[in-house]
Amino acid sequence: MNKKTLAYLFVSLSGLLFSLTAFSQLQQWPIKPIKIIVPYAPGLSPDIVARILADKLSQSVGQPVLIDNRPGAGGLIGAEAAAIASPDGYTFFFTVKAVMAIAPHLYPNAKFNTFKDFKAVTQVLLVPHILTATPNAPFNNIKELVDYAKRNPGKLNYASLGVGSQPHVAVEIMANKLGLKINHIPYKTNPIADVISGIVDLNLEGASSAIPNIKAGKIKALAISGNDRISALPDLPTITESDNSLDQNGIIGSSWHGIFAPTGTSDAIIQKLNSELIRIIKTPDVQERLIALGLTPTGTTSNLLSNTVTLDYAYWGKLIKDLNIKLD
Repeated sequence: MNKKTLAYLFVSLSGLLFSLTAFSQLQQWPIKPIKIIVPYAPGLSPDIVARILADKLSQSVGQPVLIDNRPGAGGLIGAEAAAIASPDGYTFFFTVKAVMAIAPHLYPNAKFNTFKDFKAVTQVLLVPHILTATPNAPFNNIKELVDYAKRNPGKLNYASLGVGSQPHVAVEIMANKLGLKINHIPYKTNPIADVISGIVDLNLEGASSAIPNIKAGKIKALAISGNDRISALPDLPTITESDNSLDQNGIIGSSWHGIFAPTGTSDAIIQKLNSELIRIIKTPDVQERLIALGLTPTGTTSNLLSNTVTLDYAYWGKLIKDLNIKLD
């Protein structure tokens, strides 16, 4: 047997062993609890949705699916933890557009790379954000807010989930377009208590966590991101109804939730998880729960989520540079 034949056999056997290993991983997975890192505090929109899916996934795969909240730095603390997690198919990252496509442009020294450290699993949903105000605010809609802010420059403040978060950058862009001077107050945890009490005036909050407090009368809803009103709050106007340039197609104020795996995770496991999550997202009860929270369930291929991240990363990088948005 000559050297070329031996080399061919070696390559063939290596490929066969790789395929058998992948098949074995797929057949056995999961054999222990799965952890999902969420880069925000409990009670916020990503945490709410992650827990809905975790409960269903646990029932489906027969193993506990645990939520690991790692809030702080606009989601970067959780992203950094997920990036160095073992790629063994037992740690995943439930995150949002801002963490993967916005914050990296504001934190050049972040200890993770959106493209090198993660593999997409699936986009879970699209989420509008609602511009909310403390209940006693002297304005009830965007026009009244703009009029008040222009009469009182520097008096209003708004909360966010940290520098580089969706609320931070979106409000900065809108304020820039409207010529408003308002103050940014970043939070590591949910700022809702301070919005309710009036310590902060404004908050751009994910629909799923905002809607219950709006319906309870604890906070005031001014407008919702995107072009279309939602069935959960049919009387709430969109931001574009006030000014079409502020949030066309929801690209500024709206976000998405997605699940990623650390690079190195088996493609076979990612594909199996993708199929299982899409099945769960499409079930009537999950659809109903998410829609009631003002969300649009999707459930996509991993490639579609990868392409979405690439496009969003480029778009927000240019926008942040053009508007000269920087760390506070």
